[in-house]
Amino acid sequence: MCRMLAIVSRKTAPVDTLMAFRQLADTGRNFRDFGCPQPNPKSGHPDGWGIACVGQEGEFYARGPGRATVDPKYEDAVRRLSRVCSPPLILVAHLRYASKKDTIQERYSHPFRREVDGRVMFFAHNGEIEDFGVREGKIDTQFIYDRFVDSLGVEQRPLAEFKQAIAKAKAAIDVEFPRKVESYTFLLVDGDRVIAHRDARTCVPYYTLHETATEDARFVCSEVLPTLPGRWRMLRNGEFVELRP
Repeated sequence: MCRMLAIVSRKTAPVDTLMAFRQLADTGRNFRDFGCPQPNPKSGHPDGWGIACVGQEGEFYARGPGRATVDPKYEDAVRRLSRVCSPPLILVAHLRYASKKDTIQERYSHPFRREVDGRVMFFAHNGEIEDFGVREGKIDTQFIYDRFVDSLGVEQRPLAEFKQAIAKAKAAIDVEFPRKVESYTFLLVDGDRVIAHRDARTCVPYYTLHETATEDARFVCSEVLPTLPGRWRMLRNGEFVELRP
């Protein structure tokens, strides 16, 4: 279970938005807030954070295993990326709630980075495969990411073909893990775009994505952030949204 943020912007990454997002490590809503079973009673999303930014002159990538609100490396990362990730830019940030204590490690903090035929990709996911644990050194999100990349192939696909490839990968995973996938909700940096997708299988009100826009940027976030003006819209379950700077 996680909270996620995507930004595409013609201006420098907004520090106030990233700091407001950080607060969801303490206050982000969980299963029990929506009347769904939650075996672990911990609050917020305290089990790691990550930020990835692809800008005009390169990329920025930082992760940590702790609670973002108390880890000074988070604020330091935000300050640094605002200087080094030049606009126009694409950014994805993630706050993690781990169901398995032994996976609270930096290497399991989202987003996960890949290069596919020279194209940079970052993947952040909200959901899990029940009882997956760690297999061959990877958690369930990494397993899902690998399957998605295999299905997508090496070339960037138009959105319609992208949807078909993701649907094919999900169908294969569902056969392998019947009724085990809680959600496929994700953000994917794919070269010069971000794809946001909401697909909740359990506790649907928790696995949300909302979008809004300003004159210079578009935003997608698991929860509405009070620092951003404009009218937020919740993505429909099953919806894909493509964002470009």
